[in-house]
Amino acid sequence: DLGIDATISWLCREFNKIHTDIQIERKINLRETEIPEILKTNIFRVIQEALNNIAKHSKANYVSIELEQNDREIKLLIKDNGKGFDVNKTRLKGNLRSEFGLASMKERTKFLKGDFHIESVINKGTTIVCTWPLH
Repeated sequence: DLGIDATISWLCREFNKIHTDIQIERKINLRETEIPEILKTNIFRVIQEALNNIAKHSKANYVSIELEQNDREIKLLIKDNGKGFDVNKTRLKGNLRSEFGLASMKERTKFLKGDFHIESVINKGTTIVCTWPLH
């Protein structure tokens, strides 16, 4: 009900109450009135899951969350400076528990006809990019 920018701000504040050692930078640049409510909910859930994964696994002390819109798409970029991981090994493991958070984010993105991409470099961090076409 507060809007996506206010909701993301709230989520980051709540996250920082628990994880005081992780700095979050937010850049929100979109026309919220043009975004369907179901997409707003999914964006929120993807960010929430990414922050949970960062807190549990990454050992990061910095996270950047960018949400922007152009004439063709909405783009969400979440980047941390954590320990990173081998994306291919994680996919090959087949261990649902180890990749449940990633699978959830990907499914949420794909459910609304979006694209999900993840890159990670050992000792450099992880970047998640989700894009959704505007209709």
